[in-house]
Amino acid sequence: MALITVRFYSLWRSYLGTDSATLQADRIDDALTQLEEKFGRRLREKLETAGVHLDGKIQDYSLILLNGINLRNLKSTDFKEGDVLHIFPPAIGG
Repeated sequence: MALITVRFYSLWRSYLGTDSATLQADRIDDALTQLEEKFGRRLREKLETAGVHLDGKIQDYSLILLNGINLRNLKSTDFKEGDVLHIFPPAIGG
């Protein structure tokens, strides 16, 4: 398993009370499952307190980059030691 860093930004950082976490995972699916188990409930509770109700998992309402590349643009989601996941709330506004 690879040791990876997960970095949270903007509201997610504020709502989760941390700017980063480290995980042991081989693939993106493993990491997202761990993130959901560790932070999903807390994030949804904070959002509901702010008047936002979201169903689903963190990845359903977040922009996620692996080493700066959107997950949708990756051919492989296997991790290497030292990879970094960046997780942003969706951008809104005008």
